[in-house]
Amino acid sequence: MTPREVVSNCRGFFFYLAIFSFVVNLFALATPLYMMTVFDRVLTSRSNSTLMVITLIFMFALAIQAVLESLRSRLFKQLGDTIYSKLRQPVFDTILRFKRQGEGDKHAMEDLDIIKNFMSGVGLKAAFEIPWIPVFLLVLWAFHPALCMIAVGTSVVLFALTWLEDVITSKNQKEANLKQRESNDLMGHILKNAEVVGALAMQENVQSRWSKVNDQYLEQARITLQRVGTIISVSFFVKQVLHILAMGTAAYLVINVQGVTSGVMIASTMLMGRAISPILNVLGAWRSFLNFRLSYARLEELLKDRLWMNEGLRHAPPEGHLSVESLLFFLDRDRTILNGVNFKLEAGEVLGVIGSSGSGKSSLARLMVGIYQPSDGSVRLDGADIFHWAQHGLGEHIGYLPQEQQLFPGSVAENIARMGDAYGKVADVVQAAKRAGAHDMILRLPKGYDTDIGVAGNKLSGGQRQLVAFARALFGRPRFIVLDEPNTFLDGQSELVLLATVRDLKAEGATVVIVSHKPSLLQDADKILVLGQGKQLMFGPREEIMRRLGHVSGVVAPASEIPALGSGIAA
Repeated sequence: MTPREVVSNCRGFFFYLAIFSFVVNLFALATPLYMMTVFDRVLTSRSNSTLMVITLIFMFALAIQAVLESLRSRLFKQLGDTIYSKLRQPVFDTILRFKRQGEGDKHAMEDLDIIKNFMSGVGLKAAFEIPWIPVFLLVLWAFHPALCMIAVGTSVVLFALTWLEDVITSKNQKEANLKQRESNDLMGHILKNAEVVGALAMQENVQSRWSKVNDQYLEQARITLQRVGTIISVSFFVKQVLHILAMGTAAYLVINVQGVTSGVMIASTMLMGRAISPILNVLGAWRSFLNFRLSYARLEELLKDRLWMNEGLRHAPPEGHLSVESLLFFLDRDRTILNGVNFKLEAGEVLGVIGSSGSGKSSLARLMVGIYQPSDGSVRLDGADIFHWAQHGLGEHIGYLPQEQQLFPGSVAENIARMGDAYGKVADVVQAAKRAGAHDMILRLPKGYDTDIGVAGNKLSGGQRQLVAFARALFGRPRFIVLDEPNTFLDGQSELVLLATVRDLKAEGATVVIVSHKPSLLQDADKILVLGQGKQLMFGPREEIMRRLGHVSGVVAPASEIPALGSGIAA
């Protein structure tokens, strides 16, 4: 669902907002009419009772206007919240899906906030006020055509200023937004790697680079604000001139034209201010409108071109038959990661993937669990293309341990339960922890399974994070498990538990893929896949591949001795 479709589905809101705006602006005539009545009738009749009656009547009208204005503001707020709630899930799914492939726009949620705030604030409200300008002009025409012409001329000047503001600020505002995001992204990377920055004395270098980008943002923002400020100052001057012209013209008409009263003079001045008020509101909210327009266009493009991503079909739980067919994967046309990978695994088989650094092992692991989309070829599980399999339906049957442990703020139990309802599935959480060899370690933590692990698990050691991530991969008894360098932070005892777990998974009929440089972790593998520079060098039964590689005393030939094929390959 795109922003255009969501806004279209909110037509009911716009209908009621139009009605409320009609009534609110109708009651806006109350104050000018009251002033005209007081000057033309009460002061001439000198009647206290008349003054009291009309004062009470108009106070009641203003009270109704205040109530309706409050309801209208709530309706604007509800419109913004509705648009946000309807777009929140599609935007989240899209940026998560494509961030995993290096394409995601993490600022899309910021764009959604901008759209919500615009729809809830003065920007959209001003748009509903503009259609009332002709109504106020007609009332002024009824007073005298000269008064109407002054208001029309002022409105034309203000509309011209609005157009000019768009012309001279839109480009700079867009550039300022881009540089602000670039600056914030760079600061995020610096903070993420603060330890490296401090240890390698990189402070001055990274600060200089960040300052350069930040200065570009400040310069574009300064230009935009200066130009907007100039336009607003000119519009304020025009408004003051209008008041003087309106009062002076009305006074002239009172003196020289029969039927034009002092009450008309006061009322016409107030109506002129009311007529140009929406235009001034638009000018004041123009920067907000520019941000809204840019954000709306970005989200429209993001969601419109990727509607197909939620069209995956749900399948029955997989048995574990894996087929990789003519696999080609590249991030850039001149940077091929994998090329020509073909192999099959039956349910219950264990595959070991080995190869030199940069051979594409981790990329293959990501392709096998549907994180990346193949550039050509396919990865199929039980005959279904993994990438187009509905992600929730597939993910609950897959176990994946990435090379870098990626944990979330929360408790140990919540992380093992994949941030779901850990306390509704306590038995499953404990079972996964025991199978991963993490149970005893978790019990030694201050609050056991309820221990808060901090941001990205920073309250745990590397080995503890590895065990929690391994338990998460085993949660729910998945049928297809991919382990990328699972022993990175494990000691000898934990490695033995890992091997025992792999044997248990194999006995249960689960398909397991282990990416590792360590031959001892592959002793239970049925088949071995050897990658070199992104190409499949060997694939076959473990004994045969080990023999061809020169397996001697449990040691596989060094990766440097594996024949290198292809060029321009990266991990």
